Order: sequence, then C-alpha cells, then structure tokens
Amino acid sequence: MTEFKTTSERIDDLPVLIYWLKNMQVDATIDRVLGPPHGNWEGLSYGEVALVFVAYGVMGCTHFLSPMQEWAHKHVQSLSHALGQPVRAADFTDDRLGILLSHLGDEATHPGEQIEQELGQHVLRAYALPTDTARIDMTTVSVHHRPGDDNGLMRFGHSKDHRPDLRQFKATLGTLDPVGLPLATAVVSGEQADDPLYVPVWERLVAAIGRPDFLTVGDCKLASLANRGHLQSRRGFYLAPLPLTGNTPTELQKWVLKPPAVPQAIRLPGQAPTEPPVGVGFEVAVECLWQDPETQARVTWTERRLIVQSEAHAQRQRTGLRERLTKAETAVRGLKSATDRVALEQRVQAILARHNVTDYLDVSYTEQVACQTRYVGRGRPGPTRPTQTIETHTWAVKTKRQRAAINHFNRLAGWRQYATNAPAVRLSLTGAVNCYRQEWQPEHGFHRLKGGLLAITPLFLKDDNRIRGLLLLLGIALRVLTLTEFVARRNLAATGETLKGLYAGNPNRATNQPTAERLLKAFHDLTLYRHESPTDSWYELTELSPLQRRILQLLEVPESVYAAPSALIDTG
Repeated sequence: MTEFKTTSERIDDLPVLIYWLKNMQVDATIDRVLGPPHGNWEGLSYGEVALVFVAYGVMGCTHFLSPMQEWAHKHVQSLSHALGQPVRAADFTDDRLGILLSHLGDEATHPGEQIEQELGQHVLRAYALPTDTARIDMTTVSVHHRPGDDNGLMRFGHSKDHRPDLRQFKATLGTLDPVGLPLATAVVSGEQADDPLYVPVWERLVAAIGRPDFLTVGDCKLASLANRGHLQSRRGFYLAPLPLTGNTPTELQKWVLKPPAVPQAIRLPGQAPTEPPVGVGFEVAVECLWQDPETQARVTWTERRLIVQSEAHAQRQRTGLRERLTKAETAVRGLKSATDRVALEQRVQAILARHNVTDYLDVSYTEQVACQTRYVGRGRPGPTRPTQTIETHTWAVKTKRQRAAINHFNRLAGWRQYATNAPAVRLSLTGAVNCYRQEWQPEHGFHRLKGGLLAITPLFLKDDNRIRGLLLLLGIALRVLTLTEFVARRNLAATGETLKGLYAGNPNRATNQPTAERLLKAFHDLTLYRHESPTDSWYELTELSPLQRRILQLLEVPESVYAAPSALIDTG
C-alpha cells in the first residue's frame, strides 16, 4: 500500500482579493513609483509585498506587522499559486514590512500621492465609474502614544472621538460617488484645523479624475470663503452647508421670516406624490468676492443659497426644546427655598444653562418673610418675661415660559442654508437635498478604517513615515471593498435579481445591496489540500458552492482563480 502525506491550508477569499488587487494594478503601480528594491532585498518586489499585505489585512481584519510572517507561512502555496511565482514566509518579516511602509510614507518624496493618482486613473477607466460627484471629509484618530515632542503627527487637538485627553492624528478622505470609492487619502498632524485641508485633497481629486468641473460635496468646513473661492477660480463646483457663524444666522433668519420666494415642497426621488414632502425650500442669489492670497487675483461670482427646511429635523428640534424646558422646570421646582438669593440664582442659572433654555424661561424670585417671637433668657414664661421677634427671609423661585421666544425658535426650526455655484440645470433644489443626504458615504469609509474591517486602532507604530505608509495601504484595501460592492450591485441591478445565502441563520433573506464584507465571508469555507507520495504530488480544492459561483460571476472574477495547482510549487 502506497503511503502519502496530506497537508492543507485555508484559502478562503484569498484568490478573489489577489485577483482584484492585480486587476487594480496595485503591485505594478507601487513598483513603478518606488522603483526596484535595494541590492540586499531578495524575493518579492515592493509592490508584491504590499499587495499581499493588503490581502492579509482584509482577511485577518488586522494591520499588525509581526503576525504576518506566520500567516504567510500558513498560506504559502495559495500565495504562490495566486501570484504565479514562489513565495516565502521570509518575504513578510516585520523588518521588510517596516521598510516598505517607510518608503510608501516618505514625507520628503510623497510617493503615496503619485501611487493614489495612478491607481485612481486606472480604476476610473477599467470600471467605467461615474465622475460627476466627489466628497471630502476628515476625521481624527485617537491613540495612546506619548512621544517626547510635539513635532510629529501625534498631537493634541480638537477630538472628533471625544477624547481630548489623547494624542491624535487627522485623516482625510476624498471619495467618488456613488460607491464612496477613495481617490485621495492623507494623514496630517492632529492639531490642524479642517478648513485648509480641503483644497489640497480637491487638487488631488482633480489630478485623478482629469478635470475640475465635478461637484464637490462636504460639510460646513468646506464652505469657508477661501475654499469656495478657490474652487470657483479653478472652475470647480461645490455644495456645502454654511456654518452658523458670522452673518449666516442673521441672513437665515431674515430669509425664513420673510421669504423672497415662495417655498416649494421637496420630495426625494422615488417618493410617491401622496407621501408628505421631506421639507420645503427656496433659493436666493448672492454675490461673492474672494481674493487669492498668493496671486492677489479677485474672484467674483454669483452663488446660489439654498434655504431648506427638513421637516424631520424641525420636529426633532421642537421636541427637543419641549423636553429640555420640561426637565429644566422640574429641576427648578425641586430647589428648596434658600436664605441666600445669590446662591439660589447661581443654582437656577446652572440648571438653565445645562438644559440650554436660558433664552426661553423667565425666572422670578419671591421673598418670603417669617416672624417668630421667642423669650429672652432662661426660665418659665410669664407676663413680665422679655421677648424678641426674629425675622427669617427666604427666597422662592418661579419660572414662566417665554412664548414669543419659543414661537420664534419653532418658526426657525429645521432651516439650514446651503451654498453652491452649480447651475440649476445641473443641480436643482431637490437634487441638492438628495445629494447632501448621501454624505454618509465617506463616513462609511471612516467607519471601516476606525472600527470596522480595516480598523487602524490600536496603533503600535511610532514612526510617522510608517504610519503614512500604513494609511496608504489601508486606503487601497478600502478601494477593494468599495469596488467589490459597486461591481456586485451594478451587475445585480442590471438583471433585476437579488442574492440569497449571505446572512447566517437566515438563508432565504435576499438583498440587492450586498456588502463587501458579506460577499467575501461567503468564501470562508474553502481549503486547499496537498497530497504527496514518494513519486508524485497533487492538489485538491473544496468544490465551490452555487452561491460562491454566483458571487464570482457578479464580481466578474473567473472561476479559474480557484482551480487547484497542477504541480507542486517550489517555495524554497
């Protein structure tokens, strides 16, 4: 009887990820930008190591460097087959990965910007992605680092994670609608303000898309006059809410209380005429002036101000005010009468400030005087016993709602002012509202980078260049996920069908909007078996299920990526 040895390794979604990354030309682009490794570097190139690192990060939900060598050792045959060349676990030591990240994040040469630009240009052509709308957003990433100086990325600043006690760095993301595909990522020190970061990211989006006349959507930090003026001077378009600072609240109040145009109902695409509108709004034309601080050139343009009321937001604001008023009144009534009016006033004002109702409650204080007669000295009471009268002054508080102020608040509830220089034929009032409601797209990317599949924290890297390089590779991983979703959903929409079997415990649940995480998880039961006898060797692979075959069709990935290798690959 012939004896043979059988070994196995989990293959799962590795072939799909490698196929996607090679189609995106990740390895070729990185090798072209970084150039060949130094003479002592043997084995896989920079680009090939980076490609496998991205696949490792997505499969293992981790970015830690040290475990990767062991992971590669467990997948050496799968990697060799997918890359078409021998792969060694020694290609992925933490020293090598650190060198790669340092090159990718080099602050002096900024290779990451060129890599992202070339990757973006290729992906736009290869997948025929629409380029009409892009979005820019920022977030902070809090870390527990304690460097000895404040000259690096890790600094104290305004924390969007509500952790002002921790150092942080700031990550920016420029994405493309409708999939939230990242085209530009950047890492800056944590103390910087958001406003000046929009223009550099926008310029990188222009370089990747190849033209400036796309619509850029952002939050109120994009709406600074400098940002709007720069985009106007470069013939770009923008849409952003104006911050409630400066003259904006006064302008908004004037236009809402005395509308210069009849407000029109706003209904979202696909909303039935019988359904109530999501809000109302009207437009106002405003002349704008901005002077370029570098060239001193003056830029003037007519801007469309979209004055919009969200009915749902208005109801939330009105309900919130009623609840705060009730809580404040209850808390004030619970105060005991006090002999010190100043102390009582301080407690009342603290309650009003805590519930943010100072402008909506009138407070009155009533003095109460109580007289008590007492005998003087010791002894029994009698007609000749001397007495004294003691007066006690106490203060009670009452509140009364300011109806005029409350009615004024309710009249302005839910209104917001948006600014855009896009013509009405391109972006209608309803279209602008619907477009801004898609602002969750970059936030979804940040969720994946901060707490989801690609979570950057906890972060153990200390070197700023390596941190930049790591964020670049995680941005590439985010591209893989968003492209996977886009292609699968586009192909499902083309046929009008849905996909079943993605939800554990509910195999009949169908969806036409599958997430990349669920699509890739559907391959988490595939194993590559290697049989060796004294004279021969061969491979076997778990047979693909109908669901896995359908997913490969939707992702436009050939089934041959899961074909068993025909011969043993020498991995050295």
